[in-house]
Amino acid sequence: MSNTLEKKPKRQRDIRFDILKTIGLFCIIFAHVGPENNIFFHVRRFDVPLMVIVSGTLYAYSSGNKQISFWSYVKKRLPRLIAPVWLFMIFYFIATYIIFSLLSKPYPFSPQKIFETFLLLKGVGYVWIIRVFILVALAANLLLYVYRLCKSEAKFLTLLSLSYLGYELLLILIQRFSFLTRAIFLNVIINDYLLYLLPYGCLFGLGMAIPKLKNKSILLISGLFLSLFLLQAVYFYYKLGHFISNENFKYPPQSYYVSYGIFMSMLAYFVVNKLCVKYSLLERDNFLIRLIVFISSSSLWIYLWHIFFVYYWQNLIAEYFHELTSNFTISFVVVTFGAIAITYLQKKAIFNVIKKTKIGQKNSELLSILFLK
Repeated sequence: MSNTLEKKPKRQRDIRFDILKTIGLFCIIFAHVGPENNIFFHVRRFDVPLMVIVSGTLYAYSSGNKQISFWSYVKKRLPRLIAPVWLFMIFYFIATYIIFSLLSKPYPFSPQKIFETFLLLKGVGYVWIIRVFILVALAANLLLYVYRLCKSEAKFLTLLSLSYLGYELLLILIQRFSFLTRAIFLNVIINDYLLYLLPYGCLFGLGMAIPKLKNKSILLISGLFLSLFLLQAVYFYYKLGHFISNENFKYPPQSYYVSYGIFMSMLAYFVVNKLCVKYSLLERDNFLIRLIVFISSSSLWIYLWHIFFVYYWQNLIAEYFHELTSNFTISFVVVTFGAIAITYLQKKAIFNVIKKTKIGQKNSELLSILFLK
């Protein structure tokens, strides 16, 4: 346990989904440091859908044929999502206060922004994705039940498609009758929770079915959603006279954004699957494989630490080394390597505390939830 990268990955792991999670995580980090005029900035916009789809697959894998109760899963899953985020945010806000005080700079975060961050709303701007994973975790048990009830991937995917169409109709109704969301409480419930639960729940469900789909079905689904995406792109171009980014349809997710996300996610799965078969990656054990497994299994803390590096790189280091921070490649390497490195050191330190101290052994479960997931 002394070195998390020296341990061999467990053989029951499916390295395909570790690779896909790593791709999704790197794409998200790119989004926060990359220039908008970079072509990859537009290509990588399948990152969040990919992460949700992979989460659905991993949940189905871990469930197997077991009957998992809603409450037992929620009690296990939610603390692993919320506790590390809140712990990190406490450190983040306190560290920022100390650093900015030492530099005689005004504190950049208002009480409202801090409060919204802990509620996983707008806040500092990066925590909304945690809210998405909490919402799909709440729906995971029901989706698995429906999936097993359908007894067919085709029936389940058809049901998910119909559910998503219902979501799009609901979105149109909410936009048309905006008075329904004038009350602050209803606005939060509908716009920040319901309109994220439904579409991302469908993507989570799609992930459950992926491992049992044949390559032809994967390519068919990818092609169908590529066609849907291109039809909408042409429609918006004809209507507005210029290309419009699907990023404008991300909050909440709409078909122009979701269709691209599914197309690219299915294509990524197909390519990764082919590469794993061709190069026998499922059986290999080397540093690169162990690194990918580490990044995948540590994605939450790497994501959290990247927030720290992005903020200080763009708001503090940039004041003194603007040419350095304006270079995308350097920015991406610094933020990514920094987040991975500090996560590795954190996990190694906690492993040692658990292994070598009585306090660590006594509180191993709590320490694991807070620092190792």
